[in-house]
Amino acid sequence: MKNENILLTGGGVVTPQKMLKSSDVVIDDGIIKMVTSEEGSKPDKAATVIDCRGKFVFPGFIDVHTHGGAGFDFKDEDEKAYDALSAYYYRHGVTSVLATLVPLSHELLFLAVRKLATYLKRHRDDSNIVGIHLEGPYINRTMSGGNKKEYIEAPDPKEFRKVLEAGEGFIRLMTVAPELKGIPEIISEARKAGVEIALGHSNADAPTTSDAISLGASQVTHLFNAMPGLHHRKTGILSEALLSDSLDAQIIADGIHVNPDIIRLAVRIKSPDHIMLITDSMRAAGLPDGEYDSAGNTVRVVDGVSRMSDGTLAGSTLPFENGVALVAGFKGIDLPALSRMASTTAARSIGIAEQTGSLEAGKKADIVVLDETFKVALTMKEGDIKFRGE
Repeated sequence: MKNENILLTGGGVVTPQKMLKSSDVVIDDGIIKMVTSEEGSKPDKAATVIDCRGKFVFPGFIDVHTHGGAGFDFKDEDEKAYDALSAYYYRHGVTSVLATLVPLSHELLFLAVRKLATYLKRHRDDSNIVGIHLEGPYINRTMSGGNKKEYIEAPDPKEFRKVLEAGEGFIRLMTVAPELKGIPEIISEARKAGVEIALGHSNADAPTTSDAISLGASQVTHLFNAMPGLHHRKTGILSEALLSDSLDAQIIADGIHVNPDIIRLAVRIKSPDHIMLITDSMRAAGLPDGEYDSAGNTVRVVDGVSRMSDGTLAGSTLPFENGVALVAGFKGIDLPALSRMASTTAARSIGIAEQTGSLEAGKKADIVVLDETFKVALTMKEGDIKFRGE
């Protein structure tokens, strides 16, 4: 229960600056009261004590770009699907999720946004689904990736305002291609509504990308994917994303979408304070190989890799903690840096860093406890235990 007093004791507590060995996290009424390495720390009232010796205590993971898992997708427009997805993310240590919607037909997009907004209003205080990420529909058809080209649209401020209205303030992030005619007006409308802008599915040149940043774009969607590669004589969205401190970069850390050494290179260039790990997972995540729907396309998952019939990667089946484990193996990445990439950067990027994203006194007790192999042992949302491993 959120009003329970809890003592997580003896774990390696990972704060943004350092790891505190054999330390305690004191939780009162769902809020972190104290993080300490001093012996004898106690809550004000009788507490449930959870032994975390031999384990890592991290801030709950934050995934700003995920479409689904466990057989469900956020475009399913079904509250039972949202409940199942919420449980799926808790199993993998994710305490804050942006429900990511692919380009859909007008009717289906409005319906999906409205259904999610209704759900979020009802569960704003007890769900890890905290908002909506629109991946499109204003993206470049030539960089569509696993999305259906027929649902990718030219920017239309009037239609966009209808989508914003349907979202009732829950749309937190939108991916756009900055080179499209009319995007500056879309960015302006979005920023006035408090929606963060990510640049992606784009072949924009560097000046166009820079112009979008000056208008308020603050993220880049799945860095390296669905954008032209780096060229030593031609700058573009990728070079600008790597160089600009104004852009936080999402990276799919499955080792397939981006080679691990390239992830290391990106982290070295941008620092952990401007990199956020994402899954871009689709409904096949957590399920066996086979054929599945992804963004309205039939894809085949082989050895955990989801591809369209032409070989194009179509989302991932990545559990969030596996991406964390991959990056944990990088030389030069310590656990505090890892926690910033898994939680803190994303929290700041979508405007929730004052409440969550790091283990600090006064913040919500959104916590994941990991064993030495980075397997999830326990997930807690505002002091409420949502998942316990074996």
